[in-house]
Amino acid sequence: MPRTLTVLFRRDPRRDHRHNAVAYQGYQMLWPDGRAMTVGIEGFCRHGQRLLGLGRQMAGLPERLIELVCYPLAGVEEPLTRSPGSRVRRLFLERSGGHGRLHFLDGTPTALVFDLARDEPCVLDWIGLAALGDGQRQWLDLAARTVEPASTPPRLPVPAGSPLPSATGPAAASAPSLASAAPRG
Repeated sequence: MPRTLTVLFRRDPRRDHRHNAVAYQGYQMLWPDGRAMTVGIEGFCRHGQRLLGLGRQMAGLPERLIELVCYPLAGVEEPLTRSPGSRVRRLFLERSGGHGRLHFLDGTPTALVFDLARDEPCVLDWIGLAALGDGQRQWLDLAARTVEPASTPPRLPVPAGSPLPSATGPAAASAPSLASAAPRG
């Protein structure tokens, strides 16, 4: 069953760094409501930026809201997940002690390491680390798509003297909220 996590990625040049020949662009990872996300990831290489729609694809924007969908797989031989409007990459997560590292399809390790003692439980559940035993591997397809900001609905003329609509009541209570993806705490 796919698991979804919505993250606000905010460009942070102070986190830019190089490791050997690989350049990483720094980002803050935030919940959609702007609260800091507790996760040890601070930057992405060119491949990660391309998958997430960051880097050049941001076209000068300081931040971007991205929906990340993790599709756990029974094995590497399963067909690649198709998700219209999303970029998809096949990876595997391998657990070693309290850490889980993502690897590319060819086995090359990425710099993305999740930590059971540090990262938020909902992030660990999303990637599936807590369900893996030490030394186990989970194949997954990771899909990412940009979440466009909601457009402002057209305003209808209101006759003079009519009460203005209120932001309370059943319609307001059932309206979706971007903050609903954040953990309760």
